[in-house]
Amino acid sequence: MPSLKQLIKKPVYALSSRFATGKLERVVREIENAEREELSRGTFLEAKIRQIGLRYDPRGLYGEDVDDMNFHAPGLWQIPRQLAEAMVLLASQPIFSFLEVGTCDGFTFSFMAACLSRLNPGLKATTIDIAPTLPTSARIVFKTPVAFLAGKTSDAFADEVFDLVLIDGNHAYEWVARDYQNVGRQARLCMFHDINDRFCGDDAVPKFWRELKIEELGRADFHEFLFHSNSDRVMGIGIRIKR
Repeated sequence: MPSLKQLIKKPVYALSSRFATGKLERVVREIENAEREELSRGTFLEAKIRQIGLRYDPRGLYGEDVDDMNFHAPGLWQIPRQLAEAMVLLASQPIFSFLEVGTCDGFTFSFMAACLSRLNPGLKATTIDIAPTLPTSARIVFKTPVAFLAGKTSDAFADEVFDLVLIDGNHAYEWVARDYQNVGRQARLCMFHDINDRFCGDDAVPKFWRELKIEELGRADFHEFLFHSNSDRVMGIGIRIKR
């Protein structure tokens, strides 16, 4: 039998989750109707990320961005400036197919799909997760073809080629390598989350990213987005672009 604390917390989280998803949906609508030039401006993108809110996480990840954390609710599990700067780079690239490995709350995927589809009409966006159920963000109706797929790994897409792949699933080194081999290596752009994250450990995503930069030296360009208000090693986004 659940404790009194659990009985109280579950409805609070459900209510907060619906409120956070409502904020996400409003921003998706705003992005879908924004001027395309705005989606190339980091300040605009960062403001939209803060408007959506960050995923509740009590570990003190966010530094000064903690004021943008949603209360006991899902959100973007991101450092706002890191993602905004990465999206500015992606805005300069033609992208018509996008696969995210690791949906979690689906907020990062929803934000990225809205931005990329506004810049690239006809974009097909897909997010997959090993979890058997879909997040509340999957209920949002997008103007572009968007697919949330539960109970899937990158193995199911090993024969497909995407313009952009975001690897943000299981952060263990073996899983990152597997996802990269399945879908990241053949993608023109491959984006990694947590390349500089002390919480996931240096032998996980950070190690794979370091090795990849050596392995593909001269065959790809590598971009890193590591800003943190407290100069902490938290998250970090890396983008590999094939030459």
